[in-house]
Amino acid sequence: MTNSPRKLSLTAEQFDELKRDYVELLVDNMELETLVQYVSDDLHDWIDKLSSGEVKEEINSYDDELYDELVDNVTSPDVTLSVIK
Repeated sequence: MTNSPRKLSLTAEQFDELKRDYVELLVDNMELETLVQYVSDDLHDWIDKLSSGEVKEEINSYDDELYDELVDNVTSPDVTLSVIK
């Protein structure tokens, strides 16, 4: 006996619910590390598509002073400490 695929006609709402249920199942079964990596990749892809002005606006909407702080972080020379023996 073989399993034949079920041919059903779903409404748009039913198909949306099916997709939501599947996504929920995928997320529920992800390891935390995998979930964090997935979200990080998705956010990076999203912000990568923004213009520089949009990035600044987005960061400033998160915190008014964060953009300037992050600019300082990436433009300041690295400070390394040497231990004298």
